[in-house]
Amino acid sequence: MKISGKTKLLGILGDPVSHSLSPLMHNHAFEALGLDICYVPLHVKADHLAEAIDGLRAMQFLGANVTIPHKVMAMALMDRLADSAIKVGAINTIVNDAGLLVGHNTDGAGFIRSLEETISIDYAAASVVLLGAGGAARSVAFALAEKKVSQIVIINRTQERAQELKSLLERDFSSLSVVVKGIDDEYGDLISTNKLVINATSLGLTADLKSVPLWVDRLTKDHVVCDIVYRVQEKNPLLVAARDKGATALGGLGMLLHQGAIAFHLWTGIEPPIDVMRNSIEP
Repeated sequence: MKISGKTKLLGILGDPVSHSLSPLMHNHAFEALGLDICYVPLHVKADHLAEAIDGLRAMQFLGANVTIPHKVMAMALMDRLADSAIKVGAINTIVNDAGLLVGHNTDGAGFIRSLEETISIDYAAASVVLLGAGGAARSVAFALAEKKVSQIVIINRTQERAQELKSLLERDFSSLSVVVKGIDDEYGDLISTNKLVINATSLGLTADLKSVPLWVDRLTKDHVVCDIVYRVQEKNPLLVAARDKGATALGGLGMLLHQGAIAFHLWTGIEPPIDVMRNSIEP
């Protein structure tokens, strides 16, 4: 990649951000298409987020991605919000539209694309256990609700946050059954009866299953277990345990790929080279 005075910039704001595969994925795509754009990691602490986002505008970035823990906080710093962000109350993509920063959320659509390229799913018959209630969990929940799943069970440490997500879902999807449970609650039967289990917490980054808020022994070959964290599947304790039970295990690389592809199009107006992006991040 040749950097010049004409090179346009994109980046990802997060804390931490050094582990992100987004720079690798997007820079390979820009190079493949001959685009003079460079994507960089931007380590930003929460107390400097407003300054960093102002800096995107000042330095004429084309936009940026937003990752943990800034997806909700960054929403209030936008000049305008796309419907995808308004619905879920979080953003993961910023587009600089002639100096106006527009917040989008491509996580939910990216998750659905990843799920559908892996399995065939009857959404109307599907009931879901969702671990987490943060920005990424919100996106996944709304995407599944729009597909008309029958039930979503939210399991989260912070009950207030889970109840907030429940209220948002019930506001927009009156026919959807939403159940909230705490980590220490009894929910083993819900694991047994809800065959799609999605982890949207940092569990996939831990070394073992001691703190798993899920009764792994309830999993069967009929379960699909998704972890949106994109740690290598062979080192992801939840996915390893799920496979040992015969369940279908889906890691987060597919969601990373497809949410990134949607963001790529928002920034450039060009269809992204999916195969190039996929090959750059797959082990």
